[in-house]
Amino acid sequence: MTDNLNNDSYISLNALTKFKDEKGNYNFKADKEATKQYLENYIEPRMKKFVSLEEKLAYLVDNNYYDKKVLDLYTAKFIKEIFKLAYAQNFSFLNFMGAAKFYKAYALKTNDNKQVLERFEDRAVMNALFLADGNEELALNLVKDIISNRFQPATPTFLNAGRKRRGEYISCYLLRVEDNMESISRAISTSLQLSKRGGGVALCLTNLRELGAPIKK
Repeated sequence: MTDNLNNDSYISLNALTKFKDEKGNYNFKADKEATKQYLENYIEPRMKKFVSLEEKLAYLVDNNYYDKKVLDLYTAKFIKEIFKLAYAQNFSFLNFMGAAKFYKAYALKTNDNKQVLERFEDRAVMNALFLADGNEELALNLVKDIISNRFQPATPTFLNAGRKRRGEYISCYLLRVEDNMESISRAISTSLQLSKRGGGVALCLTNLRELGAPIKK
């Protein structure tokens, strides 16, 4: 999805929130209006439309957007139920930046980046289905907690859960380094590989001898 936001009115509206009125209050109404215009005029025209949930999921699975293994953990009846529950929560973004961040970085899009395939509710459902691992009651509770902002999965989990072509579910790693050359070499190699995938790496050096310590007692 091409990001050409600078010439749109919602950018100007959002900018108004930086200024105070004569009473010293910020113009949060402008931010709400910016969010509304962004969703209606920028996102909605780019949202790929489907006749039914069944058609949508079939398209996403057949075109390698959604991981069929995640959906197969549940019955078709339950999947329909959890999507219905998600949309019944009447979710709305709290501000323009939240909406823009979600659709720019998290929402699934077509391969050519021209159409949007997910709303926030869809991403919440896929996270709930993935994290619950077949537990229907847990999945229902998770989707309500995510949509109500009581629970927010970590960035890589929220982004990749339920996707067929995905990255890692975690982005921070702790490697323990033992007091030998093999472990030190392995830690360096593993750190490079994890960093290549965009992960943050920490090394636990507790077991290494201090500088100047004897090799043998």
